[in-house]
Amino acid sequence: MDFPCIHRIPSSLTRALVTPCLLLLAVSARATDDLAQLTREAVQRNPGIEALRARTRELTDLSDVSTTWQDPLFSVEYLNAPVDSFSISDSPMSGVQFTLKQRLPSWGWTDSVREVAAIRVEANRHARAEAEVQLKRSVEALYWKLTLTRLLEAVTREHVERTDELLRAVRVRYEVGRAGQNGLLRLEVLRARLEDDLGDFERAERQLSAGLARSLARSQALGFETPAEVEPIAPQGDALHWLEMALQSRPELARLRDQVKEQRTSARLSRVSIRPEIDLWVKYRVRTVETPIDDGTDFFSAGIAIPIPVGGWKRGRGHEAARIAASESARSRLAARRDEIESDLISVEASWRRSIEKVNTYQQVLIPSSRAALETTLSDYSVGKAEFSTLYEAEVELLDLERALLIASVDTHLQRARARALVGRDDLGGAS
Repeated sequence: MDFPCIHRIPSSLTRALVTPCLLLLAVSARATDDLAQLTREAVQRNPGIEALRARTRELTDLSDVSTTWQDPLFSVEYLNAPVDSFSISDSPMSGVQFTLKQRLPSWGWTDSVREVAAIRVEANRHARAEAEVQLKRSVEALYWKLTLTRLLEAVTREHVERTDELLRAVRVRYEVGRAGQNGLLRLEVLRARLEDDLGDFERAERQLSAGLARSLARSQALGFETPAEVEPIAPQGDALHWLEMALQSRPELARLRDQVKEQRTSARLSRVSIRPEIDLWVKYRVRTVETPIDDGTDFFSAGIAIPIPVGGWKRGRGHEAARIAASESARSRLAARRDEIESDLISVEASWRRSIEKVNTYQQVLIPSSRAALETTLSDYSVGKAEFSTLYEAEVELLDLERALLIASVDTHLQRARARALVGRDDLGGAS
């Protein structure tokens, strides 16, 4: 007995098989521009970045006044003798005294303080640059994860339609007694599972969109556009080349080097602080007394005070030793971070190249073979030469391979984002 609906399955399913593969051709220029615009917008609007900008301005302002001397001290003093008289004319000791006092910083203090302040400003600039790099890469990763979620949803919907066609075909065979109920039940379960997956994709899309909106500090109602097609990208350069770029460009490493320099300079400042600060003053006393032995001449005096650094020497040496230890600690953190970046870059390169290998294998071998196997199985099943289980396994296998191809393709973009974050720059030696 001939079943016309069975013969129509291969052609319709062939059209359905071709559609998901069109998702893997190329990224449109508009999509790329959208991603670049998102990263720029994130840097411009993110509150955390703005807080670091304000911190830079704060440190710059503090640096400008860090070497300002202490204010001179002016005082007016009333002196009277005897103590029971309030007239400055009753005794030669009485009078009104004016004092002007100024503390001079120790030599070398101004240069050291200015250098420490400048290093802190530069370190904060590097911290802000690092935050901008990581924010841009976070936005990039969220963008491609959102893209992957939507592409997986599209492929899953294609397979839901394909499963519906298989259900109709198997139901016809079941009604005439040429197929068992087991086949219907398995396809129904597969369709229900795929529809349940659609709910997971919807949830993931909402979560990723919320993360993007938070990074860009904008309303989620505006939505985000992602490409409907994706092209895998191959790595340019290798981990060793990227590491050399990271040592030159990564703001985090520059900030750690600033910390080493700051602690060293602060140690020198502690050594300078041992030197005494000199107090200078001048005094002028106005007198009004006139007696045979005292004509009431005004007094003038000048003085200098130099502290004896009994405890100051010990404190200064202790602070200097602490700063030197802190600089060694910062140097060790710098070395550890360099090793960590090198390890991460090696891992990224391995993952990136493996994803490219998988994309090539899926596109050139596995998916064409799986598609051919499904079409052949459909043809054999229509004339009773293939079991339903073989048809079912061929359909599930193709679904898994198409999903795996999408995941591997988008993973190349995710690995590029990781490499950019580790290197600290957009250009990886030719990767666009």
